[in-house]
Amino acid sequence: MDHPSDDVGGAPEPQRFELSSGRILAFDLVDGGGPADRPTSGAPVLVVHGTPDSRLATPPDAQVGGVTQIVVDRPGFGDSDPHPEATPASVADDLAELCAGLGHERVGVMAWSAGALFATAMAARHPDLVRRLVLAAPLAPADAWEETAPDRYRFVADDVAFIVEFLVPVGIDLEGAIQLALGDSEERRGEVESVPGAAERLGRAVMASVRSGNEGLQRDLLAQLEPIELSGIDAPCHIVVGEHDTTCPPAMGRWLADRMTGSEVTVEQLPGAGHAFPLVRWGPLIRAATDGPHDGAGRARLDAW
Repeated sequence: MDHPSDDVGGAPEPQRFELSSGRILAFDLVDGGGPADRPTSGAPVLVVHGTPDSRLATPPDAQVGGVTQIVVDRPGFGDSDPHPEATPASVADDLAELCAGLGHERVGVMAWSAGALFATAMAARHPDLVRRLVLAAPLAPADAWEETAPDRYRFVADDVAFIVEFLVPVGIDLEGAIQLALGDSEERRGEVESVPGAAERLGRAVMASVRSGNEGLQRDLLAQLEPIELSGIDAPCHIVVGEHDTTCPPAMGRWLADRMTGSEVTVEQLPGAGHAFPLVRWGPLIRAATDGPHDGAGRARLDAW
């Protein structure tokens, strides 16, 4: 399959990993300063993007000292090949194969929005690999939606094909993609616009999500309707939610925490925050996914909602 490069100023060509199935996963290594003779030897953290997005959904300056981020395009997004029957389990297995193939026996995982579905599936299916989870503005599985966001469940379940074209039209231009990335929320728009270059980068990420068509996005939305066995997760998990997040309301984070009964879970609610708060708190979120200092993120527990 031909893999066109991302048209993003300053962005390197992605690295490509061939899975045992023959499909390709595209990823970037964002290095945060290991020793001079081993520049990619920082603590490994896998970064899992949301929907519709790609590996470009990071701050323009995403480096975090002492951490090597593995920022991947999920199957069917960006430069990664689609999986025609993708499920949370199949994506989790792909991500685990990538990490193991890069030589990592243990990794932290930081997931944003819908990426949480695949990160939790990975932690449940590969407990020996996932050291620690951070879920930022997480989307809960579909079996939570009737409780936390009933309109979302009915909307997705009734007509996925329509939703995909409505969500991100194939061939969307940069200006349209930027407007999608900014969203309708004042909080979200403010978060994106507060980080120089983030609006264009997120716009490029949206464009990349449908560069090769919308089949990957359609399969991804269908995968979101499948349940995930959260009680099987034993990795420590920190969930961070935004008080004013209308895309993934705080109730979704609470729902996830209540069902991760095998894990030590902490929850933090950010006052005044919308859905794009990871852009302005990237460093603390990434550090919280390591075994090192957390700079405040990963320590606070929210006891009252």
